[in-house]
Amino acid sequence: MNTTEKTFSILAILFEIALISFLLLWPQFQTLQILLPASFIGLVVNTGLLYVVFKDVFFRNFTQPHAKKFWIVVILLFWPASLVYLIKYGFQKR
Repeated sequence: MNTTEKTFSILAILFEIALISFLLLWPQFQTLQILLPASFIGLVVNTGLLYVVFKDVFFRNFTQPHAKKFWIVVILLFWPASLVYLIKYGFQKR
């Protein structure tokens, strides 16, 4: 991952945490006028994050032969696994 991708990944994770915290701490803002644009922004940010993560998975050389397929399947089935991938591999050099 280059510096731009790392920065985007960190900002996307912080956005997700902030959005969830905001909606849980202030339930009066859980209206359609606020949820719809916030959810759309979250969708765009998370789609970008998944693009960055999958790009890194495809271009990374793993020591185990099936590790690439494993990470692709796990991230597709269980999205928070991308956070584990970023910590374990994503922020390291390829």
